[in-house]
Amino acid sequence: MVSSRVEGFTGFWVLSFPSTKKMEFLLNDGCNNWLKSGGGNFAAGPGLWTLRAGRLQQFQPGKAEVKPQVLSGDITELEAQGGVVLVYQSNWPQPRLHYRTSEEAPWTDPPGEDFLPCNITGFPQTGGWWAMKVEGQSLEFVPNDGGSQWHKAAGGNWRIKGPGIWKLSGDRLEKVGSVEPEAALVVEAEPAKAAKAAKAEVAGAPVELETIEKHRLADLMQGDHIVILYRSAWETPHLHCRDLSSDVPGPWTQLPGLSFTAAGDITQELEGSGSLFVAKFTTSVHGVEFVLNDGGPHYRWDKASGGGNFRASGFGVWLASGGRLDKLQAPPVAKMPTVASVSRTSVALSWTSASSSVKGYRVFRNGKQVASLAGGVLQYMDAGLFAAHEYSFAVAAVSTQGVLGPISEAATATTDPPGKPGKPSSLRVALSSGKGVTLEWAPPEDHGGAPVTAYVVQRGDKTVATLAAEKLDKLSWTDTEVTRGDSYSYSVIACHLPPTSEKDDLREKVLKACEADDILLSLPEEMNMSEASGPVETVAVDELEVGSCKVSLRDQLSEVVGITVFYQSCWGTECYAHCCSHQEKGWTPLPGVPLEPSPCHSFSESEDWMVLCLPYARSLEFVMNDGGRGWDKAPGGKNYKVMTPGVFLLTHGHLDPVAYPPQEPTGLAAEAIDGSRVRLSWEPPKLGDGEAPVKGYRIFRNGRIIGSQSLSCEYEDINLFAFTDYEYSVSAINRQDVAGPLSEAVNVKTQLPGLPSAPRNVRANTRNMQDGKLIVQLEWEPPADCGGAPVASYEIIRDGTVIDIFDVPNARIRSEAEAAKPMAPEAAAARRWIRSSCSYSSLSWFKDAMLWVDNSIELGECYSYQVRAVQLGPERAGQLKKGGVVQRCGSQFLDNVLPDVVGPASEPAQVRAVAFLDPPKIGDKRSLIVFQSFDWGSCKAPSWYNVLLGLLPELRSAGINMVWLPPPSDSVDEHGYLPRQWRVGQQLWLGRGATAPDSEHARAGEIIPMLDVVVNHRCASLQDSAGRWLKFEEPDWEGWAVCHDSPAVPGGSGAHTTGEPAAYAPSVDHSNPRIQADVNEYIRYLMDEIGFRALRFDFVKGYAPRFQSDYVRAAGSPFAVAENWNGDANGLHDYVRQCQGLMAVYDFPLYYTLKRCIHSNNFEEMNCGGRLAGIAGRDPARSCTFIDNHDTYQLAIVGGCFGNNDQALRGYALILTHPGVPTVFHWDYVRAPFVREKLLELCAIRRDANIHSTSQLNIAVASHGLYAAIIDNKVAVKIGTNEWSPGGGWKVRCFGAEFCVWARS
Repeated sequence: MVSSRVEGFTGFWVLSFPSTKKMEFLLNDGCNNWLKSGGGNFAAGPGLWTLRAGRLQQFQPGKAEVKPQVLSGDITELEAQGGVVLVYQSNWPQPRLHYRTSEEAPWTDPPGEDFLPCNITGFPQTGGWWAMKVEGQSLEFVPNDGGSQWHKAAGGNWRIKGPGIWKLSGDRLEKVGSVEPEAALVVEAEPAKAAKAAKAEVAGAPVELETIEKHRLADLMQGDHIVILYRSAWETPHLHCRDLSSDVPGPWTQLPGLSFTAAGDITQELEGSGSLFVAKFTTSVHGVEFVLNDGGPHYRWDKASGGGNFRASGFGVWLASGGRLDKLQAPPVAKMPTVASVSRTSVALSWTSASSSVKGYRVFRNGKQVASLAGGVLQYMDAGLFAAHEYSFAVAAVSTQGVLGPISEAATATTDPPGKPGKPSSLRVALSSGKGVTLEWAPPEDHGGAPVTAYVVQRGDKTVATLAAEKLDKLSWTDTEVTRGDSYSYSVIACHLPPTSEKDDLREKVLKACEADDILLSLPEEMNMSEASGPVETVAVDELEVGSCKVSLRDQLSEVVGITVFYQSCWGTECYAHCCSHQEKGWTPLPGVPLEPSPCHSFSESEDWMVLCLPYARSLEFVMNDGGRGWDKAPGGKNYKVMTPGVFLLTHGHLDPVAYPPQEPTGLAAEAIDGSRVRLSWEPPKLGDGEAPVKGYRIFRNGRIIGSQSLSCEYEDINLFAFTDYEYSVSAINRQDVAGPLSEAVNVKTQLPGLPSAPRNVRANTRNMQDGKLIVQLEWEPPADCGGAPVASYEIIRDGTVIDIFDVPNARIRSEAEAAKPMAPEAAAARRWIRSSCSYSSLSWFKDAMLWVDNSIELGECYSYQVRAVQLGPERAGQLKKGGVVQRCGSQFLDNVLPDVVGPASEPAQVRAVAFLDPPKIGDKRSLIVFQSFDWGSCKAPSWYNVLLGLLPELRSAGINMVWLPPPSDSVDEHGYLPRQWRVGQQLWLGRGATAPDSEHARAGEIIPMLDVVVNHRCASLQDSAGRWLKFEEPDWEGWAVCHDSPAVPGGSGAHTTGEPAAYAPSVDHSNPRIQADVNEYIRYLMDEIGFRALRFDFVKGYAPRFQSDYVRAAGSPFAVAENWNGDANGLHDYVRQCQGLMAVYDFPLYYTLKRCIHSNNFEEMNCGGRLAGIAGRDPARSCTFIDNHDTYQLAIVGGCFGNNDQALRGYALILTHPGVPTVFHWDYVRAPFVREKLLELCAIRRDANIHSTSQLNIAVASHGLYAAIIDNKVAVKIGTNEWSPGGGWKVRCFGAEFCVWARS
């Protein structure tokens, strides 16, 4: 049904059936809640019908709105019309009446029908009076508030016994009108205020109870009394009753009635669950009517089935339980059992059936019950007896009512003489470590007919301990006299008495404490001890004891002892393994065993590798965690398992054995080209047996990795310091990215400084100032090679002329000298420098972008900017010397500077002085809301961009300020995700004669356009000479641009893919510098010329994150979000780290969690230790939250769309009020008019409160049925079926089905 827009029916839902003449229907909420008509279906014919409070009525034409009827008139007139009129005084907003007109008539569906506002003479609506007229001669009823509050009479329901006008106010019900008031009747009891009148009308006195002297059920069943037994969980149940012995019933007892007493020993004679209570009436009471209650003051009542009263007629014992009242019958009598067989530890019994109405039997030994059996079982084996003992056995039958019959005559039996005890069972090593070995065992299954009072523990063939059984809390013992690493063998022997070789006082103490000492004293010595159980063998080490990992991976692999796991962590140094080596030993206490930074050069600590080394473990089940709420599990949420010793590699959810690393490269040579460059060359390593082929090489400078290389055996290191000593080494890596040992190191010293290279990533963008003035903001990064000396300034060139000099602050140059300062002159070469790589590239300021502003520009003009780097000159060098800068050990960079060393100019950056919107940034402290402007079918519209232009005013007015547009380039498919010619517009989206939104449209709508960057793959325009689709246009490429292992189109000659190859289009080789330049130019063109200001990267799993971060950085680091479809928060967090924080991600972990929680109405998963689930809880600035997108809403793999209209709105109520950057999906926006209205309301709330990506979140509740949170102390939100309120000072801004949003008043 849809929200009503019919005038006069605000707040209604409506559905129209134009061609239907008659229909039958039910209403439901889309789940399990149904609205019926008195238990049946509703039925309607042609016309307009209204359904309110369970009542279906046809609307009369001519009425503009549905108004409830007001019951009015004079009392005399209403009396004359007949029926029952109830006038009720209440302060409830809308009271309801749950009633029935007779004992045979059905009750109304709870909570009943609405009272009508009252305007009867003398009962004005302003006085809180409500009224209802019911056709009938009597009425039984209970008023209520439509919820949990019910107004009942004292002890039961209200009852009216005749027609007329009746008034109910407080606890008084009376008839009003022309006749005298009459007292009202109550089903279970009279109202308290009518008690005196009722007593005057009935004969006799209230019944009383008699004290019970004997609590034996058999005696009570034979007496001349009425006895009530009652099973209840109430602490003090009461009996509200009256005597039925005479023709005129006696008066009811005063509330709460007569108190029960505890049943005592009767509980043993009557089977059943719950506490048992008893009440015994005097002999004068032959019948009683009663109801049961908890004693008040807020009465809870227990009545007979159907809501009536209990009636006990006649002497006997009556049991009230579960709405039933049954008179207990005499139980059957069991016959004496027969002894079928005897052994030294057991006696077998059998007996004949007592009767056909037997529920079970109880077996007694020496007067004590030892077994309870079913009715069909007529035999029993009593085991665990002592030898040479006489026992007596009897049986009692239990009736079908649970009554225990009399105990039969006893049969006697004497067990056989004793023998040896059996072996102790379940002997095992519970714990083994260098501090001790703990054994555990269980008693023998056969104790030999005498008590087992001691155990002897043997280590090898030597007795090491004798233990008294009674002093052991559990059968265990710890051997502390062990040597770490030694092997041991243990056995355990059970004894009737401690061996005679032990101290005599131990045997004497055992005999004094044992009841069967006569048996033990008569035992021959050869029968005293059992056979030895075991042996069990162990090594005195803990399998989870942590060892040290070797520096050489080959040495670690050659040991093949224990389990070693290398793990690349995204949690820094706080990493733990919650693990278990054997299920019987249990799991480690949380968080588990701490991992250590890897000392192995194949898995470098600098790349966040951690290691878990357990040299004594033979198998392992484990889960990695960060010591808090972050967990890394195997795919499917399972634990990682290792079943054999070895060395393993855990990355991205995959656990694999580590292959043998390659051998070291040979013949490494280093040559200093100039003051900033060193050329390396080497020979490939030999391929040994069992080694995987070499994939590439890692280059180390001063002991730390600085780069990697493919199969080429040459490498050029740039941007070094002049006059500086460096040490280089190289290692080979295999397909598993496992590095072999380092080659022999070579040393080289750089020479005189040379020219710096051109500055990088020069970008020119227009910006709007607050005063309305337009400026050009020029940004760039330092040269890739500074030439060996610091770059002290930059020349700014506009249209070929130098217009300004940008000076690098002295503080930045000073930091270079301090960073390269040696730790100590005598330090070893591997630790010579504090900085790991000792080059300009390693300095923090070198990675910073430079910023310069041009204020002298003309609107509409085009400008071309270049930048040149200028090295440090003598004048600035002198200033630095005077400032106290200490030169590096062996370096003379301040003494050997040259004047006017200027590098080449950068590539020109063109810009047109047009007022584009400022690009957003990750972590902006302003409200950002993204609108995904298309779904999978939008491309079928004649011109989708024109449709979007019409939506801009409405979107902006609600606070939506970023629009994700479909891919703009020419494409093979109609959706735009198989791009072909990058610079040719996608006509399927644009439509004939239309153009894409440009800066003018963006400025007019004040909405930031987001570019969908699809560069992972690309389709060719033409076939090459071999007939392969490998000829590309705009820009022009050939087969060299396609990865050689791309499965979609064979024949590419590019490098290996750096991610998941695309199966539907050729994978682009992003390691190619020309490809990188073309991608940067493509993005720059669309941002600078068309006006896109934010980026969305499609299918980022297809190529390495380092390329993506380079593209974002080259574009000026605007807000960029990646489509990394990964439901694992750890994986996404690791991806963000690899992108150096330049990329946000779509929060798939939050999407999956929120969808589950809303569908199950259980929000416990949303709270992860005080943080929100998903990336939004870990790094909200880089979380792009969403409810659906063009993929999820129509793919069965994720279960289809997020949910129905109400469920989707609940999801949006959360993401539009929470940290992160929320996305509103176009398909959701057009679901239904009321959905669009609610979405616009929620967006406006976020805008008005300025909720941004890093707003402070306080989760108040996350439980079954309720999620509630307060954001920035400005907005509060509640989702779920349970009620919640933020308290005073808040105002409701938006609400819907199972959600509500407040803002500060």
